[in-house]
Amino acid sequence: MEQLGIVRKVNKNNALVEVRRISGCGGNCACCAAGCDAKSITVYLRNNIGAKEGDLVEIKASSKKVLKYTFIAYMIPFIMLIFGIGLGVSYFQSAGFENYEIYGFGVGMGLLAISYLLIKIIDRYLRKKGETILEMTRILN
Repeated sequence: MEQLGIVRKVNKNNALVEVRRISGCGGNCACCAAGCDAKSITVYLRNNIGAKEGDLVEIKASSKKVLKYTFIAYMIPFIMLIFGIGLGVSYFQSAGFENYEIYGFGVGMGLLAISYLLIKIIDRYLRKKGETILEMTRILN
């Protein structure tokens, strides 16, 4: 995945880069007239190419890392929610509770909250390890 960004600020080894987000339809809103507005975001990236303020840079992301982080962000909470609901419903039903579905849903929501704490721990670990999704590859101007 390749994108373009403009370097807005340069610190010692990092650069604040403004990247235009790509919409789900590809960003060509003139052809579909849907009027979606693809806003830009700013991210800190390691400045390993010596970019300066105002430079247009190419940014690449490895597909493998994108899929890895997507799995972490979406599938871990989903799996924990479904597992919690199933576990809670079966436990409270076998224990003879009348509203076992509601209690099971509560267990699922509890495990969902725990999954967000787990994601935070994973994110800190990956950040300490120095792993990033995006990296600047070259200066274009």
